[in-house]
Amino acid sequence: MRYFIVRLLVNAVAVGLTVRLLPGIRLEPDLDVPMVRLLTYIVLGLAFGVINALVRPLVLLVTGRLFVRTMGLFVIVINGILFALLAWLVPAFTIDSPLIIRILLAGAIMALTVTILETIFGVDSPSIDGGRQKHFYWRWLSRLPVERRSRIVENLRTKQAYDTVRRYGLDLLVEQTPLASVRRAMLGFIYPDRVQKLKKNAPEQTRLMLEELGPVYVKLGQVIASRGELIPDEWEAELSKLQSDVEPFAYDEVERIVTEELGVAPEEGFAAFERVPLAAASLAQVHRATLHTGEEVVVKVQRPDVDVTVRGDLRVIQEGVTALENRSAWARTFGLTGIVAEFSENVIQELDYRIEAYNVNRLKGSMEAFDYVRIPAVFENYSTSKVLTMEYVDGAKMNNLSAIEAAGIDRSDLARKLIRVMNKQVLLDGYFHGDPHPGNVWVDLETSDVIFLDMGMMGRMEEETRMALFDIIWSLRYRDSANLARILLRLSAQTRPVSLLRLEIDIDRILQRHFADSEEAPQLSAVVQEALFMLNRHGLVLDRSLSIALKSLMQTEELVRILAPDISFVHTALNEVQGVILKEFSAEAVTERVSETALRTAKDVFVRWPRWKRAAGKWMENIERGEIPVDIQTTELNKRLDRLEPMITLSVRQVILGLLLVGMVLGSAIISTIPTANLQFLDFIPQDIFVLLFIALAVTSLIYLVAVILSLRKR
Repeated sequence: MRYFIVRLLVNAVAVGLTVRLLPGIRLEPDLDVPMVRLLTYIVLGLAFGVINALVRPLVLLVTGRLFVRTMGLFVIVINGILFALLAWLVPAFTIDSPLIIRILLAGAIMALTVTILETIFGVDSPSIDGGRQKHFYWRWLSRLPVERRSRIVENLRTKQAYDTVRRYGLDLLVEQTPLASVRRAMLGFIYPDRVQKLKKNAPEQTRLMLEELGPVYVKLGQVIASRGELIPDEWEAELSKLQSDVEPFAYDEVERIVTEELGVAPEEGFAAFERVPLAAASLAQVHRATLHTGEEVVVKVQRPDVDVTVRGDLRVIQEGVTALENRSAWARTFGLTGIVAEFSENVIQELDYRIEAYNVNRLKGSMEAFDYVRIPAVFENYSTSKVLTMEYVDGAKMNNLSAIEAAGIDRSDLARKLIRVMNKQVLLDGYFHGDPHPGNVWVDLETSDVIFLDMGMMGRMEEETRMALFDIIWSLRYRDSANLARILLRLSAQTRPVSLLRLEIDIDRILQRHFADSEEAPQLSAVVQEALFMLNRHGLVLDRSLSIALKSLMQTEELVRILAPDISFVHTALNEVQGVILKEFSAEAVTERVSETALRTAKDVFVRWPRWKRAAGKWMENIERGEIPVDIQTTELNKRLDRLEPMITLSVRQVILGLLLVGMVLGSAIISTIPTANLQFLDFIPQDIFVLLFIALAVTSLIYLVAVILSLRKR
C-alpha cells in the first residue's frame, strides 16, 4: 500500500510539472480550484501509472531492437507514445500544434521527472532479497524454431536488461550523492523489511545486478574479475564470487533436466545423488553423486532454458556493439565486434557439454607429459549436451593460500609448475585452457598436483601463430623492437594505413619502460595492456586467437603473483621458452620435420598424379580436335611482356638463389646429423668421405656467394 501511494504521487507530480512547464499543453477547462486541480492530477497520475505498467512492456517487446540500434534514444519515442495515450484517454487535455513535437517533448519531460523522483524516493529499487525470478515463458519460447523465436527473445531480453540496469544504476548513482540519506529514509518507509538488505556497497550491488541479468553478464563479470591488476581489490574480491558463488536453481529443475537427458531420474540412475548442489556457476550447477559401480562423480547440470536467454543476450550485445561502431570511430578502431564475436563463440560452445567432453579428453592427452597435472575423466554414458558427469576430485582453489600453506605445499614450486604447464599448452600444443581463473584451476592438497576444471572455453592457435608467439617472446627477451613491430603488423588487421617506423618507435618505448631495469621484474599484463592500447592508436586489431592466448597467459600470471609474488612470470616463462625453442629447432628436430614434409609432398604428388595425367591427356585431345582455339593475337601481350621481362628475370634469379640457400641449409642439417653407424651398409665408401662432403659444401657456399654478388651487380 505504501508503495502504491508513493508511486501515485510521483506520477501525479510528473503530470503536473509537464502541464505547467511545457507551453501548448493544458487542461480544459482551466481549473482554478486548487483542490480540484490536485485531484485531477492524481487521477491523471493513476491513469499514467496504468498505461506505463501495461503499455510500456508491450512497446519495448515489439521495438526492443530499435532501442538497441538507437543506443537507447528510442525511449523518447516510447515516452511520447505513452503520453499520447494519456492525452487520448483524458479528453480534458488540449495540445496545440505541432502535435508530434509537443507529444515527444511532453513524454521526455514526464520520463525525466519520474526518473528523478523514483531515484530520490527509491520507488523502483532493486529487489535484492528476491533473487532471480522464474519466468514460465522461456520454456515455451524454447520450443519455437530458432528463426521465429529470435526476435521475440531479443526484444524481451532487451526490456529486462534495460529495467535491471536502470534500477541498479539509479541505486548506485544516488549512493554517491547527498540524496542518499533521503533515499534510505524513503526505502525504510516503503520497504521496512528490506531496508537493511538494500544497504549494499557498489561492488556488491554490481555483482547482484550481473547475477540478475543472467549467465552472459555473469561471464562478463568473471572476465573482469580475472584481471585483478586492472580493478581495485574490493571489486576483485566481490566479482570473484561470480566464479563459484552464483545463486543455485531448484532441485526439481535438476531432477527434470537429468530425467529428460539421461532417461532416468537421478535417484534411479545413480547410487546416490546429493540434492544440495556442490557449487553453482553462471551456466550450470554441480551435484555430487555416486555411480552404481562405486565411482565418486560430480554431475554438471545446465541451468533450465539458459540456451534461449544466452543466445538472445549475445545477439543483443552484438547489435549494441554494431550500433556503437557505426557511431564511434574509437569503437571501430578498438575492434569491439571481433572481441564480442570471440566471446559469443566461446559462450555458445559452453552450452553443449559434448564439446566440453571432447575438450577434456584432448587436454588430458596433451597433459600426460606431466605427472603432476590432473584432469577429471568424463563418463560418456552419463553425459549429454546438457548433463556432464565427471570424476570427482578434491582440492582447493589456487588462490586459497591458507589451505595450501596448511598442507605444507611449496608455493614457489607450485607456481613454476603452473608456468611450465601453461607454456606447453599455449606455445607447444596450441590448444589451451581459455579461462584459467582460480575457480577453474585447483591444487590437490595431498599430492600438490595441478587440477584443471571446466574445459568449456578452450583456446586454439594455428602453428603459424604459435611460431609468431615464439618470435614475440624471443624479441621481448632481447628487446628487438624492429622485429616485434613486423610481427605485430603481420598478425593484426589494419583499419587505416600504418607507419612501420612510428610503430617501431612506440614499441621501443614500451620495451624500454618495462624491460630496461634488469632488477625489476616486468608484468606481462602491464606490457600487453599498454601494447594493445598502442596498437589501437595505430589502427591495428590483434589476431583473435593470439588475443585469447595472451589473456590466458595473463590470467596465469595473476595466479603466479598470488602464489609467489617474488617469482617473475615473464622471466621464468622466457627462460622456459628459450629452452623449448632450442629443443624445437635443434638439428635433429629440423631433419625430422624436413623428412616429414618431403614425405608428405611426395605422397600428395603420388595420389594426384593419375588425375593430373588424365587432365593433361584430355587437354591435348581437345587441342588436336580443334576444340580449343590456339590462334591468339599476341601483339599487345608481347608489349606487356617486354616491359615485364626484366622484373621476371630478376624474380626468377632471386627464386633460384633462394632455393640454393634452402638446399645448402637443409644439406648442412642432414649431413651433420647422420651417424656413421647408420652407414655401415656403405662399407665400400671410405669413412673420410664426409670430410670431402663438408669441403664440397664449403665450395658450394663460395659459389653461392659469387652468384649473389653477380646478381646484385646485374640489378
